[in-house]
Amino acid sequence: MVVLGASAAVLLSAPALAAANSTPTALGSGSLSELSIPDLIAGLLPGVPSAPDRAADGKTRCTAVIQVGDSTSVNVNDPGFGDNTATARLQSVGVRDVTVDALGSRAIVGGPRTDAEHAIAELVGAGKRGCWVIAMGVNDAGAISGGGVSADERIDRVMAKLAGQPVLWPTVASSNPANPAFGTASMGAFNDALRRATQRYPNLAVYDWAAAAHPELFAGDGIHYTAAGTQARNKAFAAALATAFPTGAGNATPAVRWVVG
Repeated sequence: MVVLGASAAVLLSAPALAAANSTPTALGSGSLSELSIPDLIAGLLPGVPSAPDRAADGKTRCTAVIQVGDSTSVNVNDPGFGDNTATARLQSVGVRDVTVDALGSRAIVGGPRTDAEHAIAELVGAGKRGCWVIAMGVNDAGAISGGGVSADERIDRVMAKLAGQPVLWPTVASSNPANPAFGTASMGAFNDALRRATQRYPNLAVYDWAAAAHPELFAGDGIHYTAAGTQARNKAFAAALATAFPTGAGNATPAVRWVVG
């Protein structure tokens, strides 16, 4: 396990396409998800398992995972979390090698520290390959509310660097933050852009973390998470990865493009 940029968490800097039709299925059982076209076809062929069947063991085909995040990911491997660190949860679904690259105040584009766009370029340039968990967008949602680079372009800049590699991108969330730039409307606009992106990128799956991020999981600022909230998020991200990229297939196409649970 490798942790990059694991500095103390700091406050995040503030600087639609209609929802696609989906077939709801649940995390781990395939019970709240949207099947990709290959899986719909596979389900019609004798002897070819459907996406829920392939995910039945709760494991992922991803053997290496790189999680790129902002300050909400800085403490995901806190030793006090025991079996609920990000690394432990990912290993529980079959991942062998985990890299976490997280920095406080990080955005996809711009900001006071190495942004995600450049961090990903550096990781890819250093030979990192595998399944990517892009835990980014909160700072970007706040920045976009005041203008600047659009959410669609920010997502495009990340995805352009990860062609041919599986990507799980959780939706972003907040809970009544003091700064309205980070409120529900800003988060929702970014998440709408993520849904649109699933139509452009065949290697992208989105996990709807915002639907699972209940208010009690957030710290007092309404942006960061409590220790219990971070552990719940770690567990949810690992389960979502196993649902989107289950065992039984070897390419970058997700079995489920929009994961809920």
